[in-house]
Amino acid sequence: MVAARPSFRGGLGSEVLKLSRQGMVWAMLGVALLFFAVIALAVPTAGNLRDELHHDPASLVLTLADGYLAMFDSGAGIFLLLISARLVGMEYGGGTIRVLLARGAGRLRVLLAKLAALALLGLLLLAGFLVLVTAATCATVLAWDGSLAPLASLPATVWTDLGIDLLVALVSIGVCIALGSTAAVVGRSVAFGVGAAVAFFPLDNFGTIPLRLLAAVTGQHLPQDVTAWFLGPNLNVLPALMQTDHHADAQFSTPLVHVDAVHAGLVVAGWTLALLVLSLMLTRRRDVLQ
Repeated sequence: MVAARPSFRGGLGSEVLKLSRQGMVWAMLGVALLFFAVIALAVPTAGNLRDELHHDPASLVLTLADGYLAMFDSGAGIFLLLISARLVGMEYGGGTIRVLLARGAGRLRVLLAKLAALALLGLLLLAGFLVLVTAATCATVLAWDGSLAPLASLPATVWTDLGIDLLVALVSIGVCIALGSTAAVVGRSVAFGVGAAVAFFPLDNFGTIPLRLLAAVTGQHLPQDVTAWFLGPNLNVLPALMQTDHHADAQFSTPLVHVDAVHAGLVVAGWTLALLVLSLMLTRRRDVLQ
């Protein structure tokens, strides 16, 4: 009789259960909800936006969408970096990885189950955020106009741009999960994973500053060319490059040289794929000795 082996579905359920029972997850979600409520309540007090509603409702919707997208990418990004690094690294820190492997779970199966659980968490996070943004936007328009009529006649380009914002948010979710989990796999600890994951984007974004100064001092263009391959700046500029029918500004650092949407998308995809491949290779090849 062949002994039953742990299934991927069972592993996924186990990881989802771990996430649902982590107080840190619920505490961070509570803080995020409070922060969103403060921002949503502050929007109706902006008189310039109210004037924009009556002159150009499409422009208002896109302005709000750009602001909310920046909020989601920043807040959800930090959240997913922390949770990803913690979920993957906790097995090594607590020594439970040896128990899982001894029961036949398989190294890659454990990691893939964690990634799948994190992906589900990211999708739920985005779905909840969309509900909140829709409710907040409708409430704001009702408070200003007394009806939702201004939102009923939006041009098709607005819905196209909103779809692009949604796509960029999904890409951001994938990047943050890949980065957080890979950092934990490399360091095999929660502390290293969290530290490396959280430090990556600030270093990546602020790294453009010394390179700009270096290019100015040396008169060479190479330091600026290097920024065209940075993950953070390309991810930041992606929504602005993809939305060509209206002006959209990147919220954080961008490459110091001109890049187009195809280049930025390929750089982000390349970084994400490289991170996933690195985490899978290290998980498969390295022995668990502790």
